[in-house]
Amino acid sequence: MKKLWITLLLIISLQAQTFEDFLETALKQSPYLQANRLTIERAQEEASLLQRYKNPILSLEASRFEADGLSSDGGYRVALAQPLRLWGVGDDREMLASATKQESREFFTLQRARFIQRLSLLYIDYKQAVALEELSREELGIAKKIESIAKERYQAGSSAKVKYLLAKLDTKRADNSYAQKALQRVTAYYDLLALSGVEEEPSLESRYEFKLLRTDSFQNSAELSYQEAQKQKALADAKLQGNKIEWVNLYMEYEKEPDQKITRLGLDIPLAVFNTKKEEKALARVQAKQNSLLLQNQKRLLFIALKRMEQELQQLQKLKSRTTELYNAQKEMLAMYEDGYKIANIKLIELQNLKSQMIETKEKAILLQSQIDTNIVNYNYNAGAYNEK
Repeated sequence: MKKLWITLLLIISLQAQTFEDFLETALKQSPYLQANRLTIERAQEEASLLQRYKNPILSLEASRFEADGLSSDGGYRVALAQPLRLWGVGDDREMLASATKQESREFFTLQRARFIQRLSLLYIDYKQAVALEELSREELGIAKKIESIAKERYQAGSSAKVKYLLAKLDTKRADNSYAQKALQRVTAYYDLLALSGVEEEPSLESRYEFKLLRTDSFQNSAELSYQEAQKQKALADAKLQGNKIEWVNLYMEYEKEPDQKITRLGLDIPLAVFNTKKEEKALARVQAKQNSLLLQNQKRLLFIALKRMEQELQQLQKLKSRTTELYNAQKEMLAMYEDGYKIANIKLIELQNLKSQMIETKEKAILLQSQIDTNIVNYNYNAGAYNEK
């Protein structure tokens, strides 16, 4: 039966989709990411809007001239006006448009990196749920084996019925625990599927090992890149707001009256007397300074966080190794106790205690592995390893 179960697991694992393939599919199909990608297109339109020129204005006017008691005559006036943007203002608007587009690209990169991080963390939950379900199945198998031995001893008259009933009760408890773990595995799978946006329901393998993707510097962080883009946009906006006058109005008129023709060419220049844009410039400057301070603070926090995660990872890996060694020793000891219980040298309670200790140790090892995986995923995210290339 055990060989058959191992064979079935092998077949399922060969057919199951790897996490890398699942992630690649999610990155292509996720409506969430598709919606965020549209922010780039929107920013491009906003950038074009910033640089758009104003339309010319055409004025047409008909006149009628009439002297008292005399005949009347007609006239007309044609005027064309074109707003002209000052030379430096055009450069400032182009700079702001470029900063707007860069901010949108960095925003999408950030959302994509966060999506990979969240999906990876949910996969860790799924991976842990599968491992705990397998452990629960192992516990159930051991409980059934102990129950079988207790039953044989009871039927042979070498053990009291109460010990057999206790072993049978422990089997029922292990079976109930196994059902709960199976439910947790199903919940974890559909939580993962919901975030991914993948339309199918693929069978997922649960043995994927996350690797630490070290980068040259935490400066690659998507969080930092986005905040830097925000800072540059605020600086560009501050420079644009510093222009007291952005537009002048060039006009040309032709006017025909009964006894004369008039041609005019002129320039309307707004005078920055009451509205000097002092407030707008101050607000933009404050925003730029705020973004700069937030960026500086984020760099400090990231530096500390990465150092902390590196140290934690080393300790977690050591603890996981020692816990696995303990589990292997307990498993070997359990086999010896089972043999001793068969020949009545070991008490049932001792055997069950050792079984519980072994299962508890293995569960700790599983939880430690989840902590290690979580640490690696968060480290990779903060270091910028999930940025879109």
